[in-house]
This record gives sequence, structure tokens and C-alpha cells, in this order.
Amino acid sequence: MRDNSGHRLVMVVSTIMLAVILLGSMLPIKCLPYNPCEVDLENRFVGVMGLDSHGGKHWLGTDALGRDVFSRLLFSGRYSLLVALGAALITTVTAVVCGLLAGYMGGVYDVIVMMAVDALLSFPVILLAVALAAVIGRGVLALTGILAFTGWASYTRVVRAEALHLRNLTFVEAARALGAKTSRVLTRTVLPNTISTLTVMSTFLIARFILIESSVSFLGMGIAPPASSWGIMVGEGKEYIFEAPFVSIFPGLMIVLTVMSVNFIGDGLRDIWDPRKRGSI
Repeated sequence: MRDNSGHRLVMVVSTIMLAVILLGSMLPIKCLPYNPCEVDLENRFVGVMGLDSHGGKHWLGTDALGRDVFSRLLFSGRYSLLVALGAALITTVTAVVCGLLAGYMGGVYDVIVMMAVDALLSFPVILLAVALAAVIGRGVLALTGILAFTGWASYTRVVRAEALHLRNLTFVEAARALGAKTSRVLTRTVLPNTISTLTVMSTFLIARFILIESSVSFLGMGIAPPASSWGIMVGEGKEYIFEAPFVSIFPGLMIVLTVMSVNFIGDGLRDIWDPRKRGSI
């Protein structure tokens, strides 16, 4: 029997870290050390733990416009996480509806859905997201919709595979034999048996969308000012990477820590719900 105490510890630490990041990102602007949007050109590139000309201390320094990096990390986190969570929710709902119907019903509907999935997967994700942002425009809602549109295809395949597996099992055939309608079979019998897969899938979706949003924002096609995100902060700091590397390093670390935390939580949930590993947890 395998000892998974190390995996449990990693999952607990990741959950705590993600909770701290979420809570910090939800703080109102008035609770932050400095106004994250306030420009102070007199105090550009104050170093880490440095003091500005007014005697104020900046834990992570200031950027090219004199804005406090720590305050901007928290302020930007709410947009990065909001976009990722919103896109993951929309993607999950879309993948469940399309995947379950395609896998359970089959026929023409399955062919149409899989043709759309194959067509969408043929495009590079980042290139497609940037192209759509150029056409639709920048903004939180626009970027959330773009990420959801670019992400639903691969996860629809996962849900479809689950539905294909479940529709021929005994308890599903018994429900059909008892005269249950298709909608009832899908919602009361098939869907509950995909919850574990959907939960794990959603965690990886969040991590994936954080990375894609950061990439699109880094390229200048993400959220429009005065809103910000970690990807925008990395992009703004790249011009001064030798003069003030901390401006890009800290938001980059936030992206890494958040994505790693979400992925570790997803791995832990997968191990918990995997019947082959239940006996060893």
C-alpha cells in the first residue's frame, strides 16, 4: 500500500496558497497599501523594500510609473483570476452539454459536434485568441468569451468519451428499460457519474486559462487599462528587465505559483477519485 502523505501535504499547502492568493486579490483598493493606479513619476523604480521620496515603504518596489508593485499584484490578480474562472465555468457548461449529447445520442449530432471540435483544434490557441481579441476588442468580458471559445473543444472530447463509456453500462440501460426519458437519463444517471471527471477537468481549465490570458495580455491584446492583470505587468516590465527586473519577476512568480497550486489541487482530486488509488490514500 503506497504512502501518499507527501501528496496530501502538497495538496493542503497548495489549497492554502491558492486561498491566500484569492483572498488577497479580492481586497478592495482602499485596503491596499497604495492605490495601484496612482502614477508617481518622482518615485520610479524604487527598489524592493525601498523608501520613496515621501518616506513610504514599498515591499516589492515600484514600476516605471511609480506605482507600487505589491498593490498592483493584488489588484491585477482579481482580473487574471476572474477571467480564468469565468472562462472555465462557461467552458465546462458548454463541454458538458455538447459532450454528453454527442456521446450519448451519437448519430448526426455527434458528427456535427466532432467536426466543430476538430476544426477548432486545428488552430493554434494563442494565435486564435489574439486574432479574436483584435476583431472583438479588449476587455474582461471579451477576453473571457474568447478563452471559453478557444477552450471548449478539447474538453468536449473528454466529456464525450465519458458519455460513450457510460451509455452502455448496466445501470444506464436499466434506466432506459424502465422508460426514463433521454433528458432524465442524462441528468440523473449519466451526468452524476461524470462529476469527478468534470471537477478535475475544471481545475486544469483554470490553470490553462490563466496561462493563456497572461500570454495574450503580455502581447498587448488582453484586458484594457485601467484594469490590469499579471500578464500585463510582465509585459510592461519587460522593457526594463535589466534596470528593474523585479517589475516582471514578481508577477511572473504569481502566475507560476497560482498555476502550480491549481494543478496540484487537480492532481490531488484525481488521486482521491481514482478507484485504482483509493485504497492507498
